[in-house]
Amino acid sequence: MELVNWQQALDGMLRRTAAYRTFISPDGDTYIGESVAYFNQMHLIVGRIGAGNMQTVDLDHGHIEELRLEGNRGFIDTSTVCFLDYANIIGVMHGNQSAPRASAIQRWMNACGIITEDVALWPVISKSVWEKLENASAVHNVEFSFRPNPAWMPQDGVSLFGFSRDAGERYADHRVTIKVEVPKRGGGGPTSRARGHRRLQDDAVSLVSGLGYLVGPSGIDRARALVTSPTPDGHFKEEALDFLKHHVTAKKRVAVLEDESRPRHAVAVQAIMEAAQEHEADLKAAVSG
Repeated sequence: MELVNWQQALDGMLRRTAAYRTFISPDGDTYIGESVAYFNQMHLIVGRIGAGNMQTVDLDHGHIEELRLEGNRGFIDTSTVCFLDYANIIGVMHGNQSAPRASAIQRWMNACGIITEDVALWPVISKSVWEKLENASAVHNVEFSFRPNPAWMPQDGVSLFGFSRDAGERYADHRVTIKVEVPKRGGGGPTSRARGHRRLQDDAVSLVSGLGYLVGPSGIDRARALVTSPTPDGHFKEEALDFLKHHVTAKKRVAVLEDESRPRHAVAVQAIMEAAQEHEADLKAAVSG
């Protein structure tokens, strides 16, 4: 995907009515998004509207009561999304455990058409792991597990994606694990195995490049490969690559104080931008092509 002008896209969301910023998932969850401005930039808040009522407690007398809102209002769990100014990278901070995760944010972005293209969100894989996969002298096996989500599966054309689409259509309610392996012995001999290693390496690169298309409601929970890598001393070693474990990530816990004058999303934006600045070199290296 070419670099998107996210600021323009977010500005366009400002002129939409609530109905055009709302998405109801197949599971019946309702999500709504809103563009917000802070620190001379536009950001995105995506929230899951709560179905239950909250309760309060009178700390002086110990009375527990229902919290009632006036007018047509409701409770919502929100995630704040910031768009960095390079390589279509976003940063996300969740307000709580019930706030929308990446898969829900992806579904909302596509359902509401934040841009004209479909959006796929997945972790930024570290440059070192990419290089190990691309420079491997042999890829022995590739394994990944996911819960099928037909609405977001990729088009046919790539071998491993073709397998995943067929498996997803037949076992839509299952957790699917696919493992493709080149046998170390038997078969058609060294020439056949070398050809198998090359094909599997090509498919592994394509699979990891489009990892976001396999992110469903429960997420992809395994994506790894066993490769033979060259060492600096001219030898070779087998190495396991875990594409979900070795990605650029940063976790921050942010406390919102009672006397905090800024809105909650402003505190989240600051934390995201600080994390992005701390990891800027790693993020740019990971997407430098």
